[in-house]
Amino acid sequence: MSYTSRNELPSGTSLKRVVEVIDLLGYRRYRESLRVPNMVGSYHWYDDNDYRSWVGVELQVYNENGSIAIDTRSTVARSHWDLLHQNKTIRLLRDLFGGHFETDAGRNRYWHPDEPPPSPLVSGCYIARWRFKNALIKSQIYLWARKLEGNMAREEPTGFHFMDEMNPRLLSNNLLIPFIVAVWEEYFRSTFAAVLKYADRREQVLKKARLSHTQLEQIAINRKPVEQTISECFSFQRPSIIGENFRLLDNRLDLAAAMRKPYKRRKVTLYDQIEALVEGRNAFVHAGDMDMALYDKELDKVLTDIVEAVDRCYHAIGDRFGFTPLTNY
Repeated sequence: MSYTSRNELPSGTSLKRVVEVIDLLGYRRYRESLRVPNMVGSYHWYDDNDYRSWVGVELQVYNENGSIAIDTRSTVARSHWDLLHQNKTIRLLRDLFGGHFETDAGRNRYWHPDEPPPSPLVSGCYIARWRFKNALIKSQIYLWARKLEGNMAREEPTGFHFMDEMNPRLLSNNLLIPFIVAVWEEYFRSTFAAVLKYADRREQVLKKARLSHTQLEQIAINRKPVEQTISECFSFQRPSIIGENFRLLDNRLDLAAAMRKPYKRRKVTLYDQIEALVEGRNAFVHAGDMDMALYDKELDKVLTDIVEAVDRCYHAIGDRFGFTPLTNY
């Protein structure tokens, strides 16, 4: 689902002036891979200051025999600020050039936010969780679309170790683990950067970070946010290390404890399960040692476990800083 608008400008409106206004509104032009009749420009606006944008606003300019029309689009996942900027774009184009506009709300009608904007911390934590979901779904789609044929691609052990070692299903599943761990790690790195931006103990984290000369240059020229650059100095694979890193930000922020809570009456906690997963990932990446028990059912369990662990941590952060996690991904 998306929210769309169209501004119809009066005949004779200068295309050059329209493009200048679009530039002033902060839109950046990008090359459209599809050729659309009469479309003369495709743009996108995104504001990453204080995690304002979630998806941004798309904009297309059409010119048909001198009649200029401008479309804007934002998805259902747009943020409060995305909505405001889309309204601002529509309003300014009409005020400067005249004409009329249509939105999903009606002719010459703007959208109105349903709720006040979330705090930057809430927004930053939400974006990290949303991107985690979008990245992880790639592995799920891969499993749905994957087709393994032949007698070697068994879904259970044969009892002969040398045959199971040649099972392409096991190799495929093991190859997926480094990607899953990378998505897991990026979630905690992004969340750490969001919390660090508004934490009181920034100085303590800075003392632990070992910034390289290249990283310092990136900060100096504003190529990357300071907090994101600092977060890259820390590891976020093992639950034990994740817990230590977040406690640097706040002594009462205990993500390790959240992952140690009982889950589905299992004897092994999520904390220990994911520690073992990371161990297996390292053994596979660095030595080629496969997990010979990683059949499809076990891989489904891995995907379920890391989502549960992430959500526990997300809610623990919300509890500590007094906000309800957003879940409309």
